[in-house]
Amino acid sequence: MSRFVTIFLVLLLALYGNPAAIATDLEEGHQTESTSAPIMAHIALLLPLESAAFADASNVVKEGFVTAAQRGQMLPLPVRIYGTTDDPLDILASYHQAVTAGAAFIVGPLTRDGVAAIASSQTLAVPTLALNTVDTNHTLPAKLYLFGLQTEIEADQIASLALSSGRNHAIIIGDDGSLSKRLQNAFKQRWQSSMGNTAELIRYTDNTELLQHLRSLTQESNQLVFLALDAAKSRIVRAFLAPDAPVFGTSQIFTGTGNFLLNSDLNGIRFLDMPWLLQPDHPAVMAYRRTGAAKSVEMERLYALGIDAFRIMINLLLPQPVDSISIDGVTGQIRFVPPNQFVREPVAAQFDQGKVKLIDLQKDVVEHERQ
Repeated sequence: MSRFVTIFLVLLLALYGNPAAIATDLEEGHQTESTSAPIMAHIALLLPLESAAFADASNVVKEGFVTAAQRGQMLPLPVRIYGTTDDPLDILASYHQAVTAGAAFIVGPLTRDGVAAIASSQTLAVPTLALNTVDTNHTLPAKLYLFGLQTEIEADQIASLALSSGRNHAIIIGDDGSLSKRLQNAFKQRWQSSMGNTAELIRYTDNTELLQHLRSLTQESNQLVFLALDAAKSRIVRAFLAPDAPVFGTSQIFTGTGNFLLNSDLNGIRFLDMPWLLQPDHPAVMAYRRTGAAKSVEMERLYALGIDAFRIMINLLLPQPVDSISIDGVTGQIRFVPPNQFVREPVAAQFDQGKVKLIDLQKDVVEHERQ
């Protein structure tokens, strides 16, 4: 088993929104195979901190979680942080070690493979909030809850927004990457769930001659475009689309508000992203906004994930029905969808001459109904 790090966060007299009233005691110790953590009731945060590929992401999630702990409600139990590799067997072994050491609630794993390893158990001894999803058609353990930043859920949500456009044919442009394929499928399924809607798939290319036909193809009044692409590829494609064609994308096309020139190339595209990045005046964002140097947009999303993971965990520890949990989070409006998913609904925005403007979805729907 890999070495893991344990950190105890003892939160005393915590008053929500008042960091000065929070007393936090950090004790750090390094455990090896020959030693073990003392057995005591605790909350376990299980992250691949010792993975070369995921260490940076894991540390940012941990920072967000700890920040929320320091500014949030008083915890009934201390938190112990378990660092693992990204090996599913190591993650599974550390998970069971946490349970043996007295974990009453576990947050993690972070990777899809790690979640799959935990989900393979028929039953879980303690409630677990996984920070990713799992690709399976099998019934998941009753105590396993899923929450994460899955972009394919955004594709489904942006398709719902596209339904208010009044168009009935979608041109879906994507590449052969696994994420793009998941986005294409998610958008297409939601789009075609509406009676009479049709869709066609076009493979991405940066060949100018092959892109030329997109302008005439997207000039039809009944068509819209969904880009299952990242920002760089979307900028290339956007130049060849009809100017008046409604164009939609996911958060992967947004690389920050500071990229004025790059964002100008995405003019008119509607997309979804979290309040943490788009709404600085959002109450939760203001409550948890950190004062340190800003990280990349992707790392900021992971930091926000850590914050909302803590807030969901707090709600799951309360004596209340899980389906009553609703959180106005920094990653979006969070609600529980049976049997085990916490779904976040990001905010909608649109690129406008290099700037990003929020979209009033309710106004859009009303205007469409009047047409």
